[in-house]
Amino acid sequence: MASEHPDAPKQFGIRLSQETVDLISEIQDFRRRTKQPITLSAVVEDAIRCHYNRLVKEGAIPSER
Repeated sequence: MASEHPDAPKQFGIRLSQETVDLISEIQDFRRRTKQPITLSAVVEDAIRCHYNRLVKEGAIPSER
């Protein structure tokens, strides 16, 4: 979905790599299949949550949950 809108990053004044746009599209597709909101904030929250969990699993940061 994100890749279908190449001007979307320009609207927010940011430039994203193709890998990031592909990841956003995958998150949006998953959220659509599971009937969850596909807003920008929801996608960003998912990405941050996944990254946080990976950092905790790798021991890079302590788990505070």
